[in-house]
Amino acid sequence: MLLNTEQPRHKRAISLTPLIDVVFILLLFFMLSSTFIQWRQIDVSAPSESQSESRDQRVVTLISNDGKYKIGNMTLSLKDMDSVMTVVKQDPEAVYVIDVKSGIETQTMIDLLDAFKQAGAKSVSLAGVN
Repeated sequence: MLLNTEQPRHKRAISLTPLIDVVFILLLFFMLSSTFIQWRQIDVSAPSESQSESRDQRVVTLISNDGKYKIGNMTLSLKDMDSVMTVVKQDPEAVYVIDVKSGIETQTMIDLLDAFKQAGAKSVSLAGVN
């Protein structure tokens, strides 16, 4: 029987440097791949019966995805913000009811709603999709 005379080897300590590097790389990846958007909220409320009786209702019909809409017999465009301001200046206290034709994108509807709010309309409501 042979006797083992070799000195026992010392175990190497595990280095934490690669682990820390991996954690920082993951942190950077998730920070750079995420988006930070500031959400805006548009207040849309249905008018009560007393409000709708006392205020004049003006129906705004959104007819195309490029921002064309009708008020009465006038066809206007969202690209011309002055036309929106002119309509709202005529009667800022009126309830503007947005009626949307089928096939219109939601973003176009929101853009129209936002344009009327920015132009100074006191009350904007959604009628639905036809």
